[in-house]
Amino acid sequence: MRNPESGSAIFYIFIAVAMLAALSFAVSQSSRSSGKSLTEDRAQLAASEVISYGDTVAKSVGQLRLRGTPDYAVLFSHINANATYGVYDTEPRAEVFNPQGGGVIYRRAPDLAGIGAPLVYNYIGAYAVDDIGTTCTTADCSELLMTVQGLRKEVCQLANKLLGLGEATDEPPQEAAEPVTPYFAGAATGTPVPYTYVDTIGDDVGSSPLRGKTAGCYFNSGSTSYIYFQVLLAR
Repeated sequence: MRNPESGSAIFYIFIAVAMLAALSFAVSQSSRSSGKSLTEDRAQLAASEVISYGDTVAKSVGQLRLRGTPDYAVLFSHINANATYGVYDTEPRAEVFNPQGGGVIYRRAPDLAGIGAPLVYNYIGAYAVDDIGTTCTTADCSELLMTVQGLRKEVCQLANKLLGLGEATDEPPQEAAEPVTPYFAGAATGTPVPYTYVDTIGDDVGSSPLRGKTAGCYFNSGSTSYIYFQVLLAR
């Protein structure tokens, strides 16, 4: 004699399969109608986070300056940061990542933004940006920058789109400057002077779209990687 419960179980399995198929179809149609893939959404999210963090750090540096901290004394020290930045909590009111100073939460770049090892934000005082502040080839003209190297190409492209530097399909500008080191080691007395000069961003033919920009992303011809920069303090 046939077991009626067995037939009911098969019936419910058929219903579940049909519902899953309908759900998959709806999701695929939704993706097509939006004109955007999940990968692009995630890349844009990563690009937005990089830009937002750069803006946050820049505002913090500006607040420290308004409170009387000299530009050469700004500190990026933190227990999770490179030791070159200094020892955390020794000059709390001058430290970007100290609650008594800039109050910024120390972070690495989002995992989605790059490939491989976690991406680290670097704080550099050795590169000028063409047509930002005073342009020259000495330490007096070097900007205080936040940079991050090793971005995915699509994250770089979407960052530039969000900044109004092109479309998501445009090739990023090409630039020889590689502002990854030396790290900016602020000094309370200004001695030794933490600024040096290595190169200028935006002075190459291929990087002309970056000229006069306080933020942008480009392809570095030396390291063959994509680098984002944010001017924290123009000089």
